[in-house]
Amino acid sequence: MQQNILQDSNITKIYLIYIINGSKKRENVKLRFMDNRECYFAAPVSSNFNKPKKKTPAELHVFTTDGVYKTNVSLIDSNVSMREVMYEVSLPKSWNFIQLRNSTRKQVELPVNIKFNDGFEINATSYDLSLSGVSFFYKPPITSIYKKITGILTLKLPDDTLFNFPHGAMTVETKLVREKEDVEGHFGETFYIYRFMNVSYDDEDILKTFLIRLN
Repeated sequence: MQQNILQDSNITKIYLIYIINGSKKRENVKLRFMDNRECYFAAPVSSNFNKPKKKTPAELHVFTTDGVYKTNVSLIDSNVSMREVMYEVSLPKSWNFIQLRNSTRKQVELPVNIKFNDGFEINATSYDLSLSGVSFFYKPPITSIYKKITGILTLKLPDDTLFNFPHGAMTVETKLVREKEDVEGHFGETFYIYRFMNVSYDDEDILKTFLIRLN
């Protein structure tokens, strides 16, 4: 992936980083538009915003569910309105990738159930899966309390998969690590990434075998 990484559905955050008045500025931005020469990113305007000089050297850090993409760009210009700052940035030519996971995620649709102590449940279909966690799209908003506490996740494997999980399912403690709204093609849904916690060695080996067979 090169310049198309900015349109990847697995993006969770984008940061624009530049130096102004001798200090590093780190803006959490959203992509608004991109053509074959430039990108336009928006961020909420702050009361102490100082307009950077044209063609200021900058960096883009793009966080995805699998790792971080970094690249050097030029901050061509910036325009301020009442509510936001619009940054005009040169189109990235190449990316450096830093892997955050001990295994790459693979797209696979499996039934996912997460139960919490008070009886609340989340039922969804996985979008992708790795040894370290699972992600899925979910339409009803998950309230903040369930974003902060752990739950018990049950991942149902295909009926024709002969593994040693009881009833063909993996059960593990889990916790939300990231979420992303307004993903293209998923109007009204939020993309959630959950991390597996305290996975046994045996379960990890079985899950690894299953992921290998997805190739």
